[in-house]
Formats: sequence, structure tokens, C-alpha cells
Amino acid sequence: MYFPPFTSSLLVAARCLALTSLLGGMVACGKAEKPKAVSPAEVENPVKESDLTTIVITADAEKRLGIKTVAIKTDNVQATREVGGEIQAVPGQAVTIVAPVQGTLRGGASLTAGQRVRQGQTLYSLVPLPPERDLLTLDQGTTQARTQLQVAQARLQRAEELLADRAGSVRARDDARADVALAQRALADARARQGAMNGNTNGGQALPIKAPLSGVVQRVSVAPGSVVTANTVLVELAALNKVWVRVPLFVGDLRRVGKEQSVTVRPLNGGAARQARAVEAPLLSTSAGTGTPGAGTAGTGTADVFYELDNTNEAFRPGERVAVDVTLGSGSSATGGTATTAALTIPAAALLYDASGGQWVYVRTKPRQYTRQRVEVQRAVGNQIVISRGVQAGAEVVTDGAAELFGTEFGGSH
Repeated sequence: MYFPPFTSSLLVAARCLALTSLLGGMVACGKAEKPKAVSPAEVENPVKESDLTTIVITADAEKRLGIKTVAIKTDNVQATREVGGEIQAVPGQAVTIVAPVQGTLRGGASLTAGQRVRQGQTLYSLVPLPPERDLLTLDQGTTQARTQLQVAQARLQRAEELLADRAGSVRARDDARADVALAQRALADARARQGAMNGNTNGGQALPIKAPLSGVVQRVSVAPGSVVTANTVLVELAALNKVWVRVPLFVGDLRRVGKEQSVTVRPLNGGAARQARAVEAPLLSTSAGTGTPGAGTAGTGTADVFYELDNTNEAFRPGERVAVDVTLGSGSSATGGTATTAALTIPAAALLYDASGGQWVYVRTKPRQYTRQRVEVQRAVGNQIVISRGVQAGAEVVTDGAAELFGTEFGGSH
């Protein structure tokens, strides 16, 4: 069929328009079918932590709580190291008590590790035993002594009968009586040796084992009633009126620690801190691999130094772990004075702890408005706390009344 040129152009245009509409519809359908992204969780009206920890109080409440603030400042504080230490008994003040001779132990039933004893207190009674070779013949010796006594008694009876019949002499009777007495003594000795095997002195003398010093029982090695040989370890005691603190110190800090410098020792349970003085320790040999003070421990990069601590009330026990604050000097030999570093400090009264151990302070942001801010504590220097981050210099932190604000915030105060 013949179409004029004009009509052909119209047909081509119509086809192109239909094709374009079809493609547009397909694209539109493709866009409509794409799923919309859905958030797994939505938080409505999010609030910053600082808004949750802000307290606004009245002037009367501020006065009643006795709130006082101080400005955070940058101070020069002593350069210190906090390291771990171990309490040890002073060498020469820990003794091991051994059995002086072979024997049977009596007493000591209530002796246990950790018990305090006094100097001169009797710990055990030791009933001596005969030598080992004699123990094998005790029964035989007793039987023999009994037989000898029976023979001597028979001779005495015969001598008395002969004397009564005027066929014997007085001297023969007296000799027979002496033989009986000797046989009786021999039998008694044999029975006493047998009784000693069972811990019975039968009136014999027992050796008292006494404490050579006042201290604490470290270990009990034997039970009452045991048969022990000579030099058997019975009990170990340690005098605790003074103890040593072994501190493994980094070798790079050794030259910054004075030879006569004291350190602060703190129990891990938060007890009162005490001062300990440096001591020159002798050559020691322990499982930790220690040596003379300043001797390195292989593989750890540390050296052991020792400090003596007054422990009159026996608050520390050998083997206990403690925290030790060591002050570092500024010179290579720790004679050039104490090294100081610039740091942010706050009074110890301003620091608060929550139930999970978090550390906080209250900062006055506006008049009668206080915001609780989280801080990170680096260390304590006397009554000051060194803060590594969380607050800035110049901020006013609450000292007096901080605990009351904490209670007010969480409903513990009215």
C-alpha cells in the first residue's frame, strides 16, 4: 500500500511517541516498586547525658546542703609510679621449728595456720623414742626382762625357804633380793620404752617444743600423736611486727629512685596507707627469681627493691598483694630533687563513685545549677586527685555537699 511522504512521517512520529510512553511507564513502575528503607529502631526526643545529669536547686537548698566549690587548676605534682608489691616476712624473723630427736608428739591439737602464738608458748610435747635399731627388739626385751624377774623371784623364794630350814645363809637371801630388785627395774624400763611408742611417758620426761618468737603460724606440718624422726619440720612461724614489701620496679626507673627514699603502701581493699622505708636486702632466692636490690628479673624488664613496713597491729600478712606509690626523682641518681609534672587536680572530696565504679564530679555550670560529669582518674597525690580527662581547667567542682547532690539526684536525699 502506498502512503504519501507526509503520512509516513506522522506514522513514524506516532510510533516513537508510543515507544517513549511505554519506556517511561516501565521506569515509573520500577521506581514505585523499590522498597523504602526502614530503621530497626527509633529514638524519640533523644536527650544528651549532660541534660540527664543536671540538677537545679533553690538558694535555700544550696545553703542547707552546705555546697562549696573550688576551681580546677593545673598544678605541678610529683612524678610517681603506682606498682604492685608483695608482703614478705623479714628474713631472720621467719623460723622453722623441727623435732630435736626422734619421738612421739603430744599436744598441739588446736594449732592451726594463721593462729597467733607468744614467745615461750609450748606448742608440742615430744616423748623421746629409743634408736631405730632398738625399736625392733622392744617386745623381745620386755619378754626377756619379765623372764629374768620370774627367775630372780624363784631364787629369792628358794633362798628364804633354805634360810627357814637353817640350810641356807642370810647372805644368799640378800643377794637374791638384790637380783629381784634389778630385774624389776629392767622390766619397768622395758615397759616404759614400749609405752613411749604409744605416746605414753609412764611418768617419764617429755621435751617441750616452745615458740622462739611471737608471731603467726604459717604452716603446720604434722598432727598430734605422730611419730617423727629427728629434724622433721613441725611448724613454721613468722614474726609480723615488721614486714618487707617486695616491689618489682621497671629498670628504667631505678636511677630515679633514691636509696633512702620512702614509698606509700596501700592495701588493695582500700585500707589506710602507710609509709615504708627502703632497706638493703641480702641475697635472696625465691620462686619469683629475686636477687640483691636492683638485680634484674629475666624476661620482665624489672628489678626487685625492698622496703620495710611497720606492722605492729599485723594488718599485713606475708603473701598479700599491695599497691605501692613510688616517687621518682628528677636526676639520673635521684639526687636532683623530686620530678614534677603539670596536671589537672581536684580535691579528693570532689570525687564520687557510682554503683558500677564510674568516677564523677559535680560542676557548677550556672548559679544554683550543677552538672554531673564523668572523669577519668590518673592517680592520687596526697589529698589531691590527678584527672586525665573529663573536665577542664577553670571549671568549678563541688567539694562540700557533693555526696548530698548525688543523693538528691537519685532520690536518696530530700
